[in-house]
Amino acid sequence: MTSEKKSFLLAQLQRAIDEAISQSGRIGEIIDEMKLSGYDLSLMLESTVTIAPSEEHPFDALPEPRLATDRPASNVPAGAEIKLTDDDLEFLQELNIAA
Repeated sequence: MTSEKKSFLLAQLQRAIDEAISQSGRIGEIIDEMKLSGYDLSLMLESTVTIAPSEEHPFDALPEPRLATDRPASNVPAGAEIKLTDDDLEFLQELNIAA
């Protein structure tokens, strides 16, 4: 998982928690009761999220790269080279992949 995707998902989790708290009827009732009793209320919650790769999908486990070809892999000569165009190289650099 990329760090961008992880950050995005953590932000989504934060929004979901905020929405769940703000939409809670019981919490709203207590806040209203406190306001009616003459108190201003500021609610700050702290949560800790810990993420780690699961055993089923270890972070370092990447699939073996495979090349699409019209012929079976057994017909690909050992040491065959891939010719990349300038556009290919530019695309790979945009993805931060060294060619």
